[in-house]
Amino acid sequence: MPRQLQEIRGFTGVNLRKDRLLLDDQEMAKAINADFHSQPGTLVLRPGRAAQYTTALAQPVIRKLARHNGFRYRVAGSTVYRDSTEIMGATAGNPVNAQRPVDFEAFRPLNDTTLWTFIANPNGMFKDNGTVLRKWGIAAPGSAPVVAAGTGTLTGTYSARYTYVRKDGVSLAHESNPSPVSASVVLAAQGLAVTVLASADAQVTHIRLYRNVTGGSSYLFDQDVTNTSQTVTSTQADNALGAAVETDNDVPPNLSRIAEFQSTIFGVGDLSNPHYLWYSKRFRPESWPTDNFIEIGNPDDPLQEISPLAGLLGVFSRRTKYRVTGNDTSGFTAFEALSKRGLPGCADAAVPTEQGVVFVARDGVYLTNFISQDQELSEKIAPLFDPVGDDVNGLEPINWDVIHTSHIASWKNRVYVALPLGNTTVPTHVAVFSRTTQQWTLYDHAARSLLVEEDVDQLVAGFTDGIVYILEMGHTDGTAEIALDAETGDSAGQQPGLRKLFLWSKVDAEIPTGETLSVDMYADGVLRRTASVTGNRTKLLLPWPEASMGYAWRLGFRYTGCGRPKIHGRSCLWEALAPA
Repeated sequence: MPRQLQEIRGFTGVNLRKDRLLLDDQEMAKAINADFHSQPGTLVLRPGRAAQYTTALAQPVIRKLARHNGFRYRVAGSTVYRDSTEIMGATAGNPVNAQRPVDFEAFRPLNDTTLWTFIANPNGMFKDNGTVLRKWGIAAPGSAPVVAAGTGTLTGTYSARYTYVRKDGVSLAHESNPSPVSASVVLAAQGLAVTVLASADAQVTHIRLYRNVTGGSSYLFDQDVTNTSQTVTSTQADNALGAAVETDNDVPPNLSRIAEFQSTIFGVGDLSNPHYLWYSKRFRPESWPTDNFIEIGNPDDPLQEISPLAGLLGVFSRRTKYRVTGNDTSGFTAFEALSKRGLPGCADAAVPTEQGVVFVARDGVYLTNFISQDQELSEKIAPLFDPVGDDVNGLEPINWDVIHTSHIASWKNRVYVALPLGNTTVPTHVAVFSRTTQQWTLYDHAARSLLVEEDVDQLVAGFTDGIVYILEMGHTDGTAEIALDAETGDSAGQQPGLRKLFLWSKVDAEIPTGETLSVDMYADGVLRRTASVTGNRTKLLLPWPEASMGYAWRLGFRYTGCGRPKIHGRSCLWEALAPA
């Protein structure tokens, strides 16, 4: 009977969508910790991870990461750390909501020399400069000033208001809304003595006094003084006063997601108005007028995330998404996207890339530009998104009850998606999509949060052990060896209906010195032998056990070690048992 050699070169990625027998020869039915991106066509063991900090945080679940101005911010449970210093939490006296997202955005306000990291938190809005934490915005004085006649030359009826300000050197960095209007005093060649109260907010450096012209209703700048409780006397002539006080420098509402667009900070997550997209004044992120919002959709479909993208602002709700256009002068308008997929409660599962925004939806991972139809990226791992699906090749589908723990990042032409698979409360795997090969693989990282630190060119992940790890680094996971678990599809050659006697197989592999690759040999899904392969581009023939008969064969690859084995191809020699 004729013998046939079936040789298969190269690998592409995992495909969970098709039956093993229907897979293309280069597709894998299972691939855990297999890297198909670094050397397209070759199965390489993924790189390891290394701890960024060796000391674990007290709250082990690290659910958000940020890096601004050289400082690393970590949200662990209900605590926010700047590097290793707790700046928000129970110890700091300003606890974070452990169930709601926390977000960060770097911005240098107008007339300010400091780059601040603004922190959105449903329990309170703050900003940090790497040294001190301050409230985001300045609250207006709560009571009107007390006025009386003093020494001066004013004649007429006068009243006053005052504000709290933060100066950066001599520049006015931010100013609060004014106090209530004082009572009126009739002066006759006198001054207006105004008693003001100091602010307890540590960021306030000065108090600004505003006064009307005689009988007027506008309040114009008179002078500023240091932030102490004192009596200030206004004596300037009416025509010597400055600009009118601004009355729309409100503090921001409590939000959970923020992003900069057109030099403006936008935010969503207002629990009282879940469908509001709020925005600050342009260049002035601490001033949030009460009418600076647009209603998008309705409160029953809360807004989840904001994604700036090439001249427009994308906004996700749970059910759909919108593009926002316009500017600070003419106003902003929202238009619903053609494809109505939204973010199902996972606010950190959308990331802008040069092709568009990649995001996690109920039915997969998609690419959007908020205008045209969404492009599906996850077709080959679609069974993981089936809400009532079964295990596929040893992988359980997503636990949708905890999809809010999903996270996403884009780094070096790959997209990393942390997914909670199976009966779990946190992500168990990171699905990795290569934009080079358009294929997927899965890593066994239990990453609760992901971040690309652009300035040091590192992909980092917060885990559930209180440690932040640098991914794609080294040959081990800390001190632990990395385990490869991969299986090919079932190969039947050109004659799937032909029964065969399998004789020999060979694996073209590069195995690190002293390490061993285990090769599982299956006939019609039944394990017939486990062989060991060592060496560099080995020519070793692996005999099948006697009477290994069937219609299709496949190989499984298992390895645990500190090297990076590479597998280039496989082959099988078989003999036909019946005519074609």
